[in-house]
Amino acid sequence: MIEARQQRFRGLTTWELTGEGQAGSPAEQTEQLLTDINHACESIGGGLSDLVFTRFWMRSRAISNEVRAVRRRLIDDKGRAASSSFFSTDVFHGPGDVRIDALYCRDNRNAVRKPVEFHPPRRYLHYLARENCLFTSGMAEPGASVEEQCRKNLGWLDSALQAENLQWSDVCALKLFRERGRSIDWEPVLSMLATRYDPETTVLSLFDVDGLASPEKHLEIELIATRLGD
Repeated sequence: MIEARQQRFRGLTTWELTGEGQAGSPAEQTEQLLTDINHACESIGGGLSDLVFTRFWMRSRAISNEVRAVRRRLIDDKGRAASSSFFSTDVFHGPGDVRIDALYCRDNRNAVRKPVEFHPPRRYLHYLARENCLFTSGMAEPGASVEEQCRKNLGWLDSALQAENLQWSDVCALKLFRERGRSIDWEPVLSMLATRYDPETTVLSLFDVDGLASPEKHLEIELIATRLGD
């Protein structure tokens, strides 16, 4: 069953679609979840190509290749969205091994969908732009300290905003994820962010996870920006 929750960012209407795997292998759970999410999108009036962001949760790193293979097969280039993936057990309420949080957006059916790659390309997009909106993948870079990782992550966010002629004042949502067991203090990270985002207009959320997609990365940042409603 997919839970759908409507939300608005400065006049932009989105739906957050969330579901957990129930039975079968991790690959089977992923395929069923994406099928169910597609049905949920169709009930709103669109399909998987209207997803602007997908976040994949897995119980362990051991199943990541299975999940990734299904993800590549079912979400083709036309429907490719910004994304992130994490390993954590505390987000699951049932016995499943896979959970997907997806963000659906179809305010303007004629809006141009613009997926932007890294250079050189990575397994995931740098960001997805759609009309006056920007959805970045989770930015996570290796570094000797959390401050160094944060600086690198912010550099990629800065470049995405600049490429789409957006400012940090257009940022409406930030989500930060840190890896448990790394003695990562939020304060240095929040101090670095304080010079950029406006706490009066940006929803900031902090999360602890068991692990990020790559073991050498310990801090990840997701961003949504929009000029709608100005």
